[in-house]
This record gives sequence, C-alpha cells and structure tokens, in this order.
Amino acid sequence: MTRVFVAGRTPMVRAGLRAALEGAGVVVTGEGGARSPELAEAEVVLVAGEELLGEVSEKLAGDGSQALLLLAEDERAAAPLRTLPALGWGLLPPDAAPEELEAAVAAVGAGLVVLPHDTPVPLLRSLDGAGESLDEPLTNREREVLALLSQGLSNRLIARELHISEHTVKFHIASLYAKLGVSGRAGAVGEGARRGLLSL
Repeated sequence: MTRVFVAGRTPMVRAGLRAALEGAGVVVTGEGGARSPELAEAEVVLVAGEELLGEVSEKLAGDGSQALLLLAEDERAAAPLRTLPALGWGLLPPDAAPEELEAAVAAVGAGLVVLPHDTPVPLLRSLDGAGESLDEPLTNREREVLALLSQGLSNRLIARELHISEHTVKFHIASLYAKLGVSGRAGAVGEGARRGLLSL
C-alpha cells in the first residue's frame, strides 16, 4: 500500500482528493497543510495547488525518500519540481480523473516522472531528466524494444511483435541497457520514463 499525504488549503479539496484516491493500493495517512506531522510519514505527498508547493517542499525529507505530485493548471509549475530532493515527481491538472491520480501516485512513488500527455515538447526538453538527451541516442528499433519492455513483454513476444529473431532482441536490449546505464528491465523502463523516452 502506498502511503499518501494530501496537502490542500480547504477541507473540501482535501476530502475530494481523499475520496478519489482511497482504494486498491493507496491509503491516505493524513491531510492538511504543510505543518501537519503526518506529512513526514507519507511515501507520496499530493499537493493541491502551486501556492502550497513552497511550504511543502521545505518539509520534504531531504534524503529523497518521498515523492511529490502537484495538481496545477500551468505546466510551467513542473520546473521547480525537478530541483526538489524527491524520489519521483509529477504534475497533473486539478481535474485529473481518479484513475489518472492513482496511476500517477504509483508512478512517482516508484521514482518516475509524471507529466500531462499534452505537455509541450519544448517544456519537456527544458526539464532535467525529462527529454534529457543521451550521450549516444537510442535507435528507432531500440525505442521500439524499450516500449515493448515497458509493456512487460518477454524477448520471444518482442521478437514476434517486431518480426525479428530473439537473438536480435537480446542484442538491442543489451545495447539500450548500455546507453541508459542500467542493468535490468525495470531499470531500463524507469530510466526511459525519467528521460521522457516513454509515456507510462
């Protein structure tokens, strides 16, 4: 279960977010302002509104053990998030559907970066770790293999999907591991998402 703290200015906002979140895999351990002691016990801090971000960021664990998800209209609010000592971070519009909210909480809690699907490409490129270029870029085929890895497909199924041999799939996987600086599938998917190479 992911432990979430909901930071919001009004009880109505906090109650709405609690109702949207509580369910399979998520438990709201507290709600209130940045000074609430329960904030320190959460794995993910959900912040409703940019105006609370400064206060909340001061209370985040400095060791990068907590993740932060901000609800805000302006995509530019993502810029300061990348500088925080957070395990993972994300930005969603305030009217995000409950299933989007749950998925985003799980993703930032796993150390990933979450941004709206329609985030402008120039903004993506300006964010450290989102759209960040590699020393040696992935080829189109390596990107296809990475996308299929993120779907949990085995080497055999990837080979079938791309109409190539399993040996070739292994070659591409080894190559993208080297380029991303990872040693396994989970690391490749996480690093791919962090660099904006995948949409989760």
